[in-house]
Amino acid sequence: MVLEYKFSGRKKVVKGETYPIKRADLDEALENAGVSELEKIGYWSEKATDCSNIQILSATMLGEASLSGQWIKRSPAISVQTVPVDVSQSVKGLIAEQHILQRLADWLKQLEVASNVRRDQWQEFNVSYLAEGKLKVNATK
Repeated sequence: MVLEYKFSGRKKVVKGETYPIKRADLDEALENAGVSELEKIGYWSEKATDCSNIQILSATMLGEASLSGQWIKRSPAISVQTVPVDVSQSVKGLIAEQHILQRLADWLKQLEVASNVRRDQWQEFNVSYLAEGKLKVNATK
C-alpha cells in the first residue's frame, strides 16, 4: 500500500544550509511501519538563529475534538527543516544511529490506533540538534 499525503514542497535552501533527511528515506520508514494516516509533509529552509538548539524534524497533530461540541478527524503533518552544512554529516549520522525515522514512523502508527482520549489532545514529535552534538527527541505519549 502506498501512503498518500499532500507534499507541501521543498523550499529553496538558504545558503549554508542543507536538508538532513531525504524524502525517499522518510517515505520508506513510514511505509515500512504501515502508516496510513498522514496529512502532509513539507521541507522548510530557514537560517538557524539559535545554533545551540536546531529543530530538524517535527510531526504534529491537532486534537480531533479541538472545537467544542464538534468532532473533526485530524491527521498528522511532518516538517523537515534545514541544518547548517558544517553539522549536516553529524546530524545525518545521529539520525541513522538513533533510528529517528523509524521512531517517528512507529510513533505515528501508535497514534493511528490510539484511543480517542489521546487523539483528542495535541500530539507532537520533535527532534532538535543540540550544540553538544546530540539529538534531543520530545514526543507526546
